[in-house]
Amino acid sequence: MTSTTGKGRDWRRIRYIDKTFQKWLILWLVLLEIELMAGLSWLLYLQLNRIIEDNLYRVHLANATPLLSQLLHTALPLLGMFLFVNALVLLFVYMFWRHYLNVMMRQFVILIGKTRRLDFSPDSVQTLRRHKLLRLTETQRAQERQRLLAIREQVSKLEVQVSASGNPQDIRDALHRLENLLPSRTQ
Repeated sequence: MTSTTGKGRDWRRIRYIDKTFQKWLILWLVLLEIELMAGLSWLLYLQLNRIIEDNLYRVHLANATPLLSQLLHTALPLLGMFLFVNALVLLFVYMFWRHYLNVMMRQFVILIGKTRRLDFSPDSVQTLRRHKLLRLTETQRAQERQRLLAIREQVSKLEVQVSASGNPQDIRDALHRLENLLPSRTQ
């Protein structure tokens, strides 16, 4: 969660990395919790009902185990099992989420590495499911690839105009078109 300030208040917002994926993951976890709680409640009902039935018509109270002790002896293993299954599921989800992020970031690092090396050749990174970050990176790289091709074309035209004719106005026009393709220094 991140905190953003706005008009004197701190507003908390959850920023999702992948809304669709995380929505299904959260839904799956909530359904699993409901199933675990229902199963635990059913088992507890059966066990505690048996204990209460056994203790309802006791004749010799002195020799019997206290009711609270019997209830705790039955409920604690079930609670431990519930906590163990929850911890196991959270570990599985953590590992699954980590793998998902690592695959996405590995592809992102490949694309950024190509950009750092000024390699704007077509990208061959393919996955079954594209993340928004990768789509944006590929879009930016495609735009930069088109801009560099336009610059290369203008430079070749400039070379041809300089060698073919010595007309200063043609050269200035070609330089102006080339200057429009280059990023400004103030950016």
